[in-house]
Order: sequence, then C-alpha cells, then structure tokens
Amino acid sequence: MKTRIMVLLMAGLVLAVPASAQQLFDFLGQADVPAMAGGSLALDSLLRDPAPETTPIPLDFANFEYTLVISGLVMIADGSTQTYAGGTVTIFEDNGTAADYGVPGSFTDGTAILSGTITHLERTMFTSTLGTVTGSLDWTGGTRVDEIAPQDQVGWAFLSGINARETSVEPGYSEQWDGKIEPEAPIVDNEEVLWGSFKSFF
Repeated sequence: MKTRIMVLLMAGLVLAVPASAQQLFDFLGQADVPAMAGGSLALDSLLRDPAPETTPIPLDFANFEYTLVISGLVMIADGSTQTYAGGTVTIFEDNGTAADYGVPGSFTDGTAILSGTITHLERTMFTSTLGTVTGSLDWTGGTRVDEIAPQDQVGWAFLSGINARETSVEPGYSEQWDGKIEPEAPIVDNEEVLWGSFKSFF
C-alpha cells in the first residue's frame, strides 16, 4: 500500500509541471549597432508578460517593471551575417522610475535579478530594414539565479527579429529588436525534494 501511495505521489509531482508549457522572456527594445568590427552593440529593452505562456521564473508584472539590457557585445566579424561575442545580458526589476529610451540609465537602475554571458550571437539583415538575430547565453549571476537549477542555467536561446524602419527606431538607436530568450526545455524551480518530506506523509 505504501509503495502504491509513493508511486502516485511521485506521478503527481511529475504532472504538476506541464511538459508542453513554453517558458520565455519576451522583450521589445532598441539596439545600437556598431558600424564596423571591433565596435560594441548595446540593447535596451522592456520585458513583456508572455501570457498565455509563462516566464522561466515567476515575475510580478503588476507591481514591477522588468528591463533586459545587453552591454559589451563586440562585433568580431562583419559581413552579410555579423558575428558578436563577449557581451553581458542582464534582467533588472524596478518599481521606481519608468524606463525611458531618452535616458538609457533608466533601464539599469533596478535590481539585477539575472545576469549572464552571451556565448555567441549572429545578426543577419535580409533587406536594408529587416533581419534576424540568433544566439545563446548562459546565466551566471543575479539575485534570483539560484531559482534556476545549475544544469538549466546554460545554453539558453536568444532569438529576435530586427526592424530598422525609421518609424520604429528611437533617437540614439539603430534598430528595434522584438525577441525572446528561452531555455532548451521547460525548467522547474531549483528546490530539493527531500526523502524525509515523502516519509512525513506516512
């Protein structure tokens, strides 16, 4: 009987996390792109609630503003597809000043809840105004990085569309990016379920 209860309990824990649920950080922002190799790319963006999908860690969009910022991303190869490396991506949580593209510092004046390293990034333009970005990153820090299990902190996909039409670009920036950051597979909270917790049911 105890074995049957244990099996049912374990099955319940597995079913508590929907296998098909997509998790992502959805962002819309403005990028400043360098003119040649050796220059640095920067991105200031706002995170949006991805409903009906979910964010990889719980975010309180009702009471906080979340921004996603890229800095120090250096172009190492130019061409029809540009290659970048060495950048940092950070997600900030702020309940004070609203982010303003006229004041870039307003995107970084909150608490850094997640930060990481962009392991590679490629930017390809198909026309003079439309293109895509693909890359990957590893989370390495931030006040909430421990909510992601160590094995789930690496290999996240960075994907974005590019719109460089003048009507979509804010002063001081080169193009608009509309994209997402997502894990390879849905993750669960980094919480240990101890054997003693199961035994307490009996």
